[in-house]
Amino acid sequence: MPSTPSSSRSSRSKIRSAAQRARPRRSLLLLLVAAHQRMALLVERELARDGVESNGYGVLSLIGARGTMRLTELAQDLGLPLTTASDVVRRLEGRNFVRRRPNPEDGRSFLFELTARGDREWRRGWGARQRINAALDERVDAAEMRAGLTTLGKAFE
Repeated sequence: MPSTPSSSRSSRSKIRSAAQRARPRRSLLLLLVAAHQRMALLVERELARDGVESNGYGVLSLIGARGTMRLTELAQDLGLPLTTASDVVRRLEGRNFVRRRPNPEDGRSFLFELTARGDREWRRGWGARQRINAALDERVDAAEMRAGLTTLGKAFE
């Protein structure tokens, strides 16, 4: 006897429900990857609202907040491989947002600082940062999040 459309739908629904019940919980790694992706999209969207490109904004923010920095400090503080941090800084230099100058302490390394144009771009992103922080404050217990992130950071040391 051929199945009717409603009986086929019912069978598919039961199969899907069983599959959903049998699906294992998402691993911590997948949850972290998904959270990272959502956060990156949120930052990109909010910066775009203010006409600011998100690519490299983390470096601009770090230098803007802390002042002149070495490449190794930038890479470490942002959790980036040194080569990736170098590529980002090079792109920012090409856009005249960052400049390098010799490090007077050792003569071999360089210090990176914002140009006037880079400082303006960093400041243009402040509204986005405030909106993101406000949204996080509404939805996340900051003390709990800091404790979790600190624990997670220690797991990777």
